[in-house]
Amino acid sequence: MREVITRAKIEKFSDQKELVFPAGTILTQAARNWIKEQGIKVSFAGQEAAQEGSAMPRREREREKEANRAIVTVLGHDKVGIIAGIAGVLASVNVNILDLSQTVFQEFFAMVMIVDLTGCKVDFATLRKMLEDKGEELELKVTLQHEDIFRFMHRV
Repeated sequence: MREVITRAKIEKFSDQKELVFPAGTILTQAARNWIKEQGIKVSFAGQEAAQEGSAMPRREREREKEANRAIVTVLGHDKVGIIAGIAGVLASVNVNILDLSQTVFQEFFAMVMIVDLTGCKVDFATLRKMLEDKGEELELKVTLQHEDIFRFMHRV
């Protein structure tokens, strides 16, 4: 099973200049951001590090993409303006919607979005709170999860 490293876990190693994790370890976006801020070098055991100036391996590029993506879920009674309201919050902080699926089961609305956080102007916790607040305003349940955590929690 792959381990998930959060910012809280990684902060315990603030005195380290280099960290080595087992191959397949998942670092949350908050952990990655903190590592970058601290200037800590990270490598994964069993994987050769890319040489300076060389292209990043395809698997690492995919991991990097996932690190900047999140899943937004929206559930509640159907009404006019749900998609516009949620999309408006995302647009206001420069979050790009990559994919969206929505349906209505009788009078119940369900939507899942994959969003790109690369250009987001606020931190993850602030974005989560903004979406939850909009959900309360629209009488909906809105959640935001990093894609890597979502995949980890929903693996078969």
